[in-house]
Amino acid sequence: MSDQETAVLEETAETEVEEKTEAATAAPSPATEATEPSSSEAEVAAPETSAAPTSEADGQTTIHTLKPRQQFVGKVKNITNFGAFVDIGIPQDGLVHISELSRQKVDKVTDVVSEGQEIDVWVKKVDKKRGRISLTMVRPVTRRLRDIKEGDEFEGAVTRLESYGAFVDIDSDREGLVHISQITHDYINHPEEALAIGDKVNVKVIKVNRKKRQVDLSIKALLAPPPPPESEMVKPAEPRAENIPDSEAEPVPTAMALAYAAFQDEKETEDPKKESSSKPKRRQEELDAIINRTLATSDK
Repeated sequence: MSDQETAVLEETAETEVEEKTEAATAAPSPATEATEPSSSEAEVAAPETSAAPTSEADGQTTIHTLKPRQQFVGKVKNITNFGAFVDIGIPQDGLVHISELSRQKVDKVTDVVSEGQEIDVWVKKVDKKRGRISLTMVRPVTRRLRDIKEGDEFEGAVTRLESYGAFVDIDSDREGLVHISQITHDYINHPEEALAIGDKVNVKVIKVNRKKRQVDLSIKALLAPPPPPESEMVKPAEPRAENIPDSEAEPVPTAMALAYAAFQDEKETEDPKKESSSKPKRRQEELDAIINRTLATSDK
């Protein structure tokens, strides 16, 4: 919610408080004088209480010593449609407007706080003349969006999980988003498989879009990558040909194979037209003799 919208809501809240205060301070009837005002009327009128401070010489906190961003542990005294009045230990109660109950949109005040509950609040604005104190339950940020740059590393808390990623509070104006692909090196179907709301995580800024007020974060960028699978590991180099043992070298052709190859060469080079009828028979006899000699040599 923008500051302008917040200011409009606060002005509306102040108008409602003034109307209720006027009704509470109207002249009571005799029957009313004998009865104490309801706690609701007294608490709603509290912000209009005189701003006369307690003595500042004794070091006590007063409306005149309050400063923006100052933190208190307060107790919720009264709840209205527009916010909650909180006792922070001084005569004037502070108002936590509904827009200041959480970073997320709140539909009903009772969805966040209840009467009597102790809460952490911070001073947002002080109107000393009118005796009004504006409080917030949203912790003031320590770093502005304009100061964040790519490569920065922060520690944050997971605030919300969606199917597409996880939102992380990095103590800035806006929460950062860790896309599901930037959560872990492993494949996951949903961020809840790796994270839970409230987890403290270390993140690295990978992109800043100041126009859209978005910060993209990564968790896996700060995690050691897993070892490569065995199928992708480097294989040993193949041995060079000269290093192959003799036993693995190409086998030497036998005498029979050499004889047969010689015969084939002789046959291919001869001219069939000049060949007489007796030559085929003679060559066959010569071939048979070569083969017989070869086989006899192999048997020895």
